[in-house]
Amino acid sequence: MKFSYITLMLFLLLGTTCYSQTKLEREHRIQKSQFPSINMDNLPMENAKNIKYYREIDTSKITYTLKFRKGKMHYHLDFDEKGTLQNTGFIVKEVDIPTDTYAQISSDLNANFEKIKIKYIQQRYLGSSENVLKNTFQNLILPSNTYKVMFRGKKVDHREDYIAIFNAEGNLIKTTTALPANYDRVLY
Repeated sequence: MKFSYITLMLFLLLGTTCYSQTKLEREHRIQKSQFPSINMDNLPMENAKNIKYYREIDTSKITYTLKFRKGKMHYHLDFDEKGTLQNTGFIVKEVDIPTDTYAQISSDLNANFEKIKIKYIQQRYLGSSENVLKNTFQNLILPSNTYKVMFRGKKVDHREDYIAIFNAEGNLIKTTTALPANYDRVLY
């Protein structure tokens, strides 16, 4: 009886140490009162629907995101803790990206992964650029644009979610492993 009890305890201890995972960043939906104060008059929010507020806690910074739908487009505006605009963007499909750029993005992803499945693509604008809101809501393609691609990639029998950032020409800037979504505190 003692042998089975000791064996069981050993397996439990090994199981907890082998399968633990550190979470480096999390995005939580928050209420409007928890969002930093921003001047909403400067934002073209007329006819905006499904306005949601998020806080993303990373190891190095905290980012607040305002997500909404305007027309058929899904926009996001990222702010820092002081309410300063960091970047903007919206969800696009592959047909919305210039063909040369998408061909370069696709070839980079296919060269590094056996199989890929794209979850979404964001066209992003740097918040410090001039007329960033005007450029975002007019869907302008500029040389300073970046594309954020969230995808599931397969490398030697191991599938994982990744986030890749590409410049306007489709050249890879960086790739990071995406952490799984947190559904602990979902607000509806």
